[in-house]
Amino acid sequence: MDQNGQLSFSDDPISIGINEVYQLIEEGDFKQAIRKSDELMDINPDFPGLTEGYRTAKFWSNRTGELGNLTKGKQTADFLMREWEDFKIYAAGNNMIDSTAYLSVMKYIFFNASEHYKIAFKEQESTADNFDLLLNLGMCFLILKEYKASIETLEYARSSNRNSARLNSLLGEAYFNTNEISRSLLFFKEAFFINPSEIDLTPLKSKPILDLTGITKEKKPGANNIREWMPVFGFIYDIFYARRNINSEQIESIKREIYSLEKNLRSLSKEKTAESSIIPRLINKYIWMLDYFRFQNYDYESIMEIKNRLIQLDSEIFENYFKEHELK
Repeated sequence: MDQNGQLSFSDDPISIGINEVYQLIEEGDFKQAIRKSDELMDINPDFPGLTEGYRTAKFWSNRTGELGNLTKGKQTADFLMREWEDFKIYAAGNNMIDSTAYLSVMKYIFFNASEHYKIAFKEQESTADNFDLLLNLGMCFLILKEYKASIETLEYARSSNRNSARLNSLLGEAYFNTNEISRSLLFFKEAFFINPSEIDLTPLKSKPILDLTGITKEKKPGANNIREWMPVFGFIYDIFYARRNINSEQIESIKREIYSLEKNLRSLSKEKTAESSIIPRLINKYIWMLDYFRFQNYDYESIMEIKNRLIQLDSEIFENYFKEHELK
């Protein structure tokens, strides 16, 4: 009640009831959430958030039977993650992604998945054998905004596999949210260098990634896979400004990759080239070489060769860029 004895929104029994529904969903009591939703629908079926709460509870209630028959650990965790992917599609189709019910069940699913991945990991011996377990556990912590736990888990996984684009992207996201910006950008840059198409953009909500996603969609609206072009615009707009030194072995590896990509490019028709991701991949490799010859092992002739090749590969992007950025 307010001072004049009027019923305020927070005192509204339906408002109180829908908050109970959200709490029941977050606790995983889906049957009770359905019952409560049914009661509220009899009063006001159009109350904001009620339909989303009912649909969310119904979706997961239909899976509790199968869930209860699974063994604790990886089997249960993997089931929750698979069903979550289906729920995301269902929620998107019903405009529920931004609903409170969606956020409530997300907390429940990822908390429980993380607990079962912990069980699964404890039952194993080798970190290398458990890379996927650690990766999924790290992502669960990330979704739950437990960033320090996510970093600890993902760094542990990285000790056995440093060449996972997905892992590096998740570390970039986690470090960004602990305000370690330079380290975050290095992990993002590394992830897009390793394999842009392996990166899942869904859990990445940090500003650099959201900015790049928007820029890339605007600049390359017809791209089959915007992830392949994102590191290119990360360079153009200086979003991925952090740099690290590259050793001689890595330089030789990049040169071999460029040679292979150039050879493949020559064998493709214009139509096949447009359908593939070979151009942005090649550009990304050249960008790393350009940084190497500009900032680590200066070589003017190599810089000019790379500049000219980049203009040949995409004149629309690089002619304007090099007009504004003189290379010395």
